Amino acid sequence: MMETNNSDELIALARGPNKIVNRYNSFIINDFKFYTREWKKFRKIQNSGVMVEADGKFYYSALKDIYELDYYEKFKVVLFRCDWIDINSPRGLKQDANRFTLVNFSRLIHTGVLLKDDPFIFSSQARQVFYVQDTKDKDWFTVIKTKPRDLYDMENQVEDDDDDTYTQCMPYNFMPADDLNATTMLIRTEFEGN
Repeated sequence: MMETNNSDELIALARGPNKIVNRYNSFIINDFKFYTREWKKFRKIQNSGVMVEADGKFYYSALKDIYELDYYEKFKVVLFRCDWIDINSPRGLKQDANRFTLVNFSRLIHTGVLLKDDPFIFSSQARQVFYVQDTKDKDWFTVIKTKPRDLYDMENQVEDDDDDTYTQCMPYNFMPADDLNATTMLIRTEFEGN
């Protein structure tokens, strides 16, 4: 009998995913919260824009579905099903005079209709974008790339030894250490203990 050294993950992958698939309306990954296009239709949010970079090109889409594949509790994979813009056609992607990227959602590729089409990406590949409808041509949408919320670009700057740097950060009601002992105690004493 041949002895094998296959890991549990490899065996689970060979078995394939569980036949029951979880479907979600929203998912948080890469510090972005994505919503499906259908779910956000009746809301004021617009978090269904997806961008992926592959082969040196940017692909743009709207998030259609979110699926979680379960490989029998060994690991899980989350896939995004997207409606991909045809970026190879000037009727699907163009740049305006100000070099903004515009997309047209009536020109889609990889819709999943044909067997060779693959509308899925791993959720970890997704970056979030927003689409703003062009006021002159309603078929075109300007792509707005975003950064995750609460993520700030803090440049590494070396400050000179300047005392003003610290005083600018001090609160206006800063109290020197010598005055701490002279403060009044703020304890309520009119109540009796139990």
